[in-house]
Amino acid sequence: MGRSSLCLGIILSFILFPGILKASQKPQAGQSEPPKQQAVTDVKVPLLKAGLRLADFEGMTPRPELRNQLAMVTDFIQQVPRDGQPATERTEVWMGRTSTMLYFVFICFDHSPALIRGHLARRENVQNDDYVAVLLDAFQDRRKGVLFEVNPAGVQSDAAWTENANPDYSYDQVWDSEGRVTDKGWMALISIPFRSLRFRHSGPDWGAVFARSIPRNSELDYWPRVAANISGTLSQEGTLHGMSGLTESHNIQINPYALAQNERNLISLDPLNPYFSSRHLEGTAGADGKVILKDSIVIDGTINPDFSTVESDQPQFTVNQRFAVYFPELRPFFLENANYFATPIRLVYTRNIVHPEFGARVTGKVHNTNLGLFTIDDRAPGETVAQSDPQYGKHALFAVGRVSQDFGKGSSLGLIYTDEEFDGGWNRIGGVDTTLRLSNSWTADAQWVESSTREADVNGGAYSAGPGTYVDVSRQGHAFNLFSNFVDFGTGFVTDVGFIQTNNVRKNHTHTSYQWFPKSKTIQGWGLEVDEAFAFDHFGNRVYRYVNGDPYLLLPRNTVLAPLIGQNSDTLGPQDGYDMPHSENFTENYGGMVVKSAPWTQLNFDAVAIRGGNVNYNPAAGQKPSLMDQQTVNFLFSLQPLRQLTADNTYLLDRDHAASDGAFVYEAQTFRTKVNYQFTRAISARVIVEYDTTLANPQRTTIPRTRQWGTQALLTWLPHPGTAVYIGYNNNLQNLDRSLCNRLPNGTCDPNNTDPPRSATLLNDGRQVFIKASYLFRF
Repeated sequence: MGRSSLCLGIILSFILFPGILKASQKPQAGQSEPPKQQAVTDVKVPLLKAGLRLADFEGMTPRPELRNQLAMVTDFIQQVPRDGQPATERTEVWMGRTSTMLYFVFICFDHSPALIRGHLARRENVQNDDYVAVLLDAFQDRRKGVLFEVNPAGVQSDAAWTENANPDYSYDQVWDSEGRVTDKGWMALISIPFRSLRFRHSGPDWGAVFARSIPRNSELDYWPRVAANISGTLSQEGTLHGMSGLTESHNIQINPYALAQNERNLISLDPLNPYFSSRHLEGTAGADGKVILKDSIVIDGTINPDFSTVESDQPQFTVNQRFAVYFPELRPFFLENANYFATPIRLVYTRNIVHPEFGARVTGKVHNTNLGLFTIDDRAPGETVAQSDPQYGKHALFAVGRVSQDFGKGSSLGLIYTDEEFDGGWNRIGGVDTTLRLSNSWTADAQWVESSTREADVNGGAYSAGPGTYVDVSRQGHAFNLFSNFVDFGTGFVTDVGFIQTNNVRKNHTHTSYQWFPKSKTIQGWGLEVDEAFAFDHFGNRVYRYVNGDPYLLLPRNTVLAPLIGQNSDTLGPQDGYDMPHSENFTENYGGMVVKSAPWTQLNFDAVAIRGGNVNYNPAAGQKPSLMDQQTVNFLFSLQPLRQLTADNTYLLDRDHAASDGAFVYEAQTFRTKVNYQFTRAISARVIVEYDTTLANPQRTTIPRTRQWGTQALLTWLPHPGTAVYIGYNNNLQNLDRSLCNRLPNGTCDPNNTDPPRSATLLNDGRQVFIKASYLFRF
């Protein structure tokens, strides 16, 4: 029996016969379990006759008749910056529930109320302010949860939580909040309908963690204590008792939308026949639907989902990159419950699905088994070819299946299968993965997969196959932290559903850090971190070796100072497609500085400046790759001069000269400003302006010289997720020549030179005006 079959059999036995595992945990006949003593991290949530409001807590204390009806926890403990020390400010959390709602009231005392940070901003934008948070683990499995955050202005943020991973803020639910600043501090109300939660209906106990952030002190406090030297947050959760007899959640949701737009775009799918397409007063509609079974299994469906631009990608360095650049998913349908499909190797990257027409997804938890299935089509492959192409108008089909079994304290075993089918070709991947919690501080992950790929008949029908392997070990501690992984992708390994930078590679990445915490009000911590990465291909050729280190200081107001030193060494040769007689190493030393801070409530910034080297991966015709001297700047800063106004700004600079003679090679710059004015918590206006420019020396590189202006304006009414009205305008200008292609004397496009011609003037190659409305029905 193969490894995959054996693992599948083990998991199916847990699914089909869960009683076997439960029986082994029951006391034997004649024995009785001793009564359990309630721990100090436990609290019983009382049943209330009526809901709570902040008006019930005038003077930052509950009304006398409410005091004895509510449960309360306090004595928060710092994790940052003084792990294990009492919080510098007192926090109380009062709680109760009705049969349909769960209530938490945070009373946040503060000796300096004037320094409290709380802006009226767009939903999710609270992490730079003071905020409080509730992390709920309704299945009490200490692996997955939901996070609810509120700032002093009552602005909401919510996220899906997976242990040892970043919170997924694409998660959106319907709940209520209030916030208020007083002369003693501030208060926040979080009220969550049980219909917005998934939970085990038979279980009376939930896991919970409460948190408070005080940014001016760089402070993060928890109840119960979440120690920095123990891996995970939910692994240290407290317990909410009394969560039985809840009203079952409404099991059906329908979220239809309608879109009307005027649009004019340059269509250059066929470079020999580019043209402008205009659509006037075009209308479309679609819907998402949701059915919830037994409060734990969620079935989602979508018909003609709308992915019109409401959000935009954060700028990155994209010029002269050796490997593919990763951009995160922004579309809500794909982001929801994405953690059910996450594995150590990124085998599901939904940005590969561009223009779907329909899709369905099933996610949920049965006992200790996590399930995830989805299938969706994609019209884009048949739209991105000329009408004369045999693939024109055809759809691709994507399918993913994922099952994992939890066991022990934080360990799991899982299987995954992905499939992309198009025009007789396919890319199929299957494999097994595991997460092992070795101790409170040490965890390990491993995954083995195999891909099978057949090209479409029109492309020759070639077949390839190859394995992919991933192993990592990590230690999370108060002072010492370590992460090290090994990845091996075979020469035939391909993933059309997921994202990898390259195949035919064996690589390792190791990051270590050690930190000290002096008893000083000025220096909250200092430390040293070292990072190393190296890679070889399967023929023994070195691909790269990167190493860097930096000492760093942690100061109040979330301030970090870190000088950088390091060395990068890239190896290129004929195996990379270059006309070179042998491989050559290009070694670059570099130094730089990182400065990050939120000194005032009106300003926070993050700046990285590096002077070092780079490789010209795009040399001019007849030349080979060469070493360059490089200067890069990545500067992000946010200004909030008014409580309702936020301006997020980005500046990127990548300037390169030949190391041999100092000749200019290229310079890429990006300027981006996003200004948001929040009239109320539901109504906002936003403008984004971005300018990208690349200057290039054609004697040294084939990188084109480009200029581009992008503008977006958006007026939003968003009372709660799912119900919204957007009125938007998008416009794009590029330095494209109006001939649209390189013309031959007979006026046709040159088939041997399909790169779009550039011009000194700007051409409007995209413009859209739209209005979109959606409404969430819950039955």
